[in-house]
Amino acid sequence: MAHVAGKNKTNNDRQIRDRVAELAAARDRLDAEEAERRRREDAAFERYARADTEAAQVAAQRDRALADLDEQAQRVRADADARLAEIEQRRCEILTELHAGGRKADDLAAMFGLAVKRVRAVLRQSRPPAGPAAGPAAPGGGDPAPPADTPADTSATAPVAEAAST
Repeated sequence: MAHVAGKNKTNNDRQIRDRVAELAAARDRLDAEEAERRRREDAAFERYARADTEAAQVAAQRDRALADLDEQAQRVRADADARLAEIEQRRCEILTELHAGGRKADDLAAMFGLAVKRVRAVLRQSRPPAGPAAGPAAPGGGDPAPPADTPADTSATAPVAEAAST
């Protein structure tokens, strides 16, 4: 029996060694799979970090381009506003010239499709300032003064007074 007990002990020892080897091999496989998983994760982390950096660069480029476009839009608006103001000044000069040539505000408004109030406002703004700063009038000499919308010229001022009273 001692022999059987020794044989059982040897068998048991061998079974234990085999089981330990199986467990160690399973652990090594898991460790290898874990190492491979970590390697893949590290590669994924690197790709993600590159994408983050690229996204930051794209956003910075976008922000710079939009700022440049805003500045350009401001310049374009300012240039257009200046040009439109020059054109409007020419229009006013033309209306004033036609008025000085004898056209009434109502006629100018009808010709150019403008509101009579607008034409009158333009004509008022184009008048030289009255008073001592305007200088002495030369009766009978020099260029005749353009007709003004004065109370004597009731066709030009009557509708404005009527509109104000209503």
